[in-house]
Amino acid sequence: MNWKLPNQLTVARIGLAAGFFVLLGLFEHGSPAGPTLLNIALVVYIVAGITDVLDGWIARRYNWTSAFGRITDPFVDKVLVVGAFAMFTGSNFALPAGAGCDRELPAWLTGQMASAVQAWMVVVVMAREFIVSAVRGYSESQGIKFPATPAGKIKMFVQSLAICFILFQLANFPTQPWAVWTKTILVWLAVIATVVSGLAYVSSARKLLLGDEP
Repeated sequence: MNWKLPNQLTVARIGLAAGFFVLLGLFEHGSPAGPTLLNIALVVYIVAGITDVLDGWIARRYNWTSAFGRITDPFVDKVLVVGAFAMFTGSNFALPAGAGCDRELPAWLTGQMASAVQAWMVVVVMAREFIVSAVRGYSESQGIKFPATPAGKIKMFVQSLAICFILFQLANFPTQPWAVWTKTILVWLAVIATVVSGLAYVSSARKLLLGDEP
């Protein structure tokens, strides 16, 4: 394997992802260490995002591309996002009794989760990734290039923004109405962006595979 800097950053991001999930797993409502754990998790996620941007830029700038990077880099991105959404539906993120503003929101908006992430949302995020990966794999096996779309990049940004704000709000503004509403809106925007980008990929794949585009 080519161990130049982009691949080193990708491997580092794998370690950051593991640490991120451990921090989320250790979080408990009412624990004095809870806010600290979430703030550290926020920093870890941001650092992971920075390494993602850096390794891609460096690989393109110096033409240090490799099969390992092409496969592993997007895989780690998916693991971070899907894993974060899955962890946010854990029992340690369920709303405790008398949780303030969160309890005042309609149940369908938050699913009674402090993270506002519901199990069905995780299914949507996972389904989108499975579909896109399957379509990309098939098209490229047929010699048809299947590049990332602007919708996919916007989706990744909105998902990451939602994840970061969930951590920030729960750690620092757990009972502030403006923060609770902002968190909930961002979560729903992330789900909408996921669906829209998935439909954009499917539409693009249909045109490519049917030969509608040159």
